[in-house]
Amino acid sequence: MEKFLGIVENGRFSILMPRPQCCTVKMTRIARPASIAEELVASHEINLAEYEGKAIMVTGVLPEHRGWLYEANVIDQAGPLLSEVVKETFGRR
Repeated sequence: MEKFLGIVENGRFSILMPRPQCCTVKMTRIARPASIAEELVASHEINLAEYEGKAIMVTGVLPEHRGWLYEANVIDQAGPLLSEVVKETFGRR
């Protein structure tokens, strides 16, 4: 499982590290199913509303099929000051 740093924007997680300019994904707690059953994955989506505009660190599995970060877990969140520093550092303003 990898660690990812990113910003929550419009309810989605924009990955900044370790893959700059990678992608913007939704997050789900479940493991990646053998066949992508969108309804199953979506039923376990993590609501990111409380992290809107904040930098967060998460662990998870990002497969080739983009759009979802599987087995996601928010392990830390930045306050307003550090979130602004992250946005400025990665040009997300």
